[in-house]
Amino acid sequence: MNRVKLSVRVPMGQEVMIRRYAEARGLTRYQALSRVIEAGLGAVADGQVKGGGSNAGDDVVAAFEARLGVIEALLDRSLFTASAAYAYARRAALRGDSDADRTDSMIGEAAHSAYRRQRALAAEALS
Repeated sequence: MNRVKLSVRVPMGQEVMIRRYAEARGLTRYQALSRVIEAGLGAVADGQVKGGGSNAGDDVVAAFEARLGVIEALLDRSLFTASAAYAYARRAALRGDSDADRTDSMIGEAAHSAYRRQRALAAEALS
């Protein structure tokens, strides 16, 4: 059988799965990747995953849609809460203050600092 060399980029999560698959079976990452591609092509060609009767792609899409709905609702609520907090803080800060630009600048800097802190904490939790 003639082989063709291909370069493939996969998301980090898939690379981790391929590496673990390889380690569990005593394969190199490239041998594992080859087996994963062959199994995936077989599943696509057959149209269904053996033993289940339902299309694995449909199950994955349904699970993804459900999780995306939850994430969308949480994101919408977070945006509303942040907007309300900003409006409240701005109104409270501007009472009796004649330099609105300075106050807006201070609130903006504090908001960006808090945002960067939260992003760093989220990235740390994911790693």
